[in-house]
Amino acid sequence: MLPLAVVLGTGVANASPDAIAQAPAIPSLTRIQTVDAPDAPPAVDQQPIQAFCERVPVDPGRCTVTAVDAGVGAAIGAGIAAGVSAPVAMAAAMAGAAAGFVVGIPFMPTGLVVGPLLGAAVGVAVVAGPAAVLGGALGASVGAILGITTPLPQDGPGAPTTSPG
Repeated sequence: MLPLAVVLGTGVANASPDAIAQAPAIPSLTRIQTVDAPDAPPAVDQQPIQAFCERVPVDPGRCTVTAVDAGVGAAIGAGIAAGVSAPVAMAAAMAGAAAGFVVGIPFMPTGLVVGPLLGAAVGVAVVAGPAAVLGGALGASVGAILGITTPLPQDGPGAPTTSPG
């Protein structure tokens, strides 16, 4: 099973469908190598992740994979949770728009436009914000578990995952 970051093309190796079989070696305590493919997103500077991983008493390759998978999981979880909360957020937006309309009446004519817009935005934020935070936390937890339990990519049979460095 490939790590979530490799499948999504955002982690240790940016891989296209025809380059998935080639997993790069992970150098120790240096910069992570990425695979350049024509359809790959731009490479992300992973220096901050590796600086953090140098302070943790864990294999640097494992730490980097876990950190990236947790970040990707958090982003995916937040998006899913915000999407799932959309029906409730729409109802909150309508209630907020109505309240904003009433509050905007004394400030006519601008208040009748700005009031409902601000009220709707606040209504959505009150519902979707906490849902996205909760979804991000759950997604980061799942991503961290995947990063810890997924086997690291290797150069060949029995090859170590880090190079001397």
